[in-house]
Amino acid sequence: MEKEIIIIGVGTRIEFWSKDKWKEYNNSEYISADELAENMTMLGI
Repeated sequence: MEKEIIIIGVGTRIEFWSKDKWKEYNNSEYISADELAENMTMLGI
């Protein structure tokens, strides 16, 4: 694990990602972390 991590929660699961791996994953899925956070805010999460 790197120094900076991202914690993601979906349903009953929690995932811990290194910041660099999370960015790489998001780039491959065509959604940015900022866009994801904005979508979650709109959903009241």
